[in-house]
Amino acid sequence: MINYRKGRQKATTRTIRLPEYLDNLLERDSEDKRISINSLVNSLITRYAEWDRYTDKIGFISLPHEVIKLLLDSIDDEKIRQLAERFGSRHAEEYMMFWFKRLSPDTFLDQLALFCRYAGLARYEIETNERDKVIVLHHELGRKWSIFLGHIIVQIMKNTIKVVPKFDITEYSIVFRFFVP
Repeated sequence: MINYRKGRQKATTRTIRLPEYLDNLLERDSEDKRISINSLVNSLITRYAEWDRYTDKIGFISLPHEVIKLLLDSIDDEKIRQLAERFGSRHAEEYMMFWFKRLSPDTFLDQLALFCRYAGLARYEIETNERDKVIVLHHELGRKWSIFLGHIIVQIMKNTIKVVPKFDITEYSIVFRFFVP
């Protein structure tokens, strides 16, 4: 299991052979991002380790944000809430156990960070003051995405870490406040 909270790790040198077209692609993309090829490859392998190896086994699909927005815009608010609560109560615990092998406030926050980083749920900030927590999610998908995220995350928290947060929804953000006993 990868420890997502560790700082700098001991490095291992590994030599690999790549087809020339992949090497050219890595070089071009690293120049575009203004990072070294080593940093780019590390970020790609980290994404595989933290995300792709799990989502491949579970069966995730990638969709453009616009498709999600179109789908949500065609559903009324109450149905969105029901779908979010149904999904949050049935699958989140399984995913957290699959990824982290345990349920805790820290693994909940780690999983939320992964879903924001790799699935594009939202940009996020997490503030902690001992046991008081504030999570801010910001996105561009509109009010119905805020409704969906608000209700799914509340349901996930209720089912996995037995905490019911207070939350506020705006057109493009959700703020959750909760206390960890």
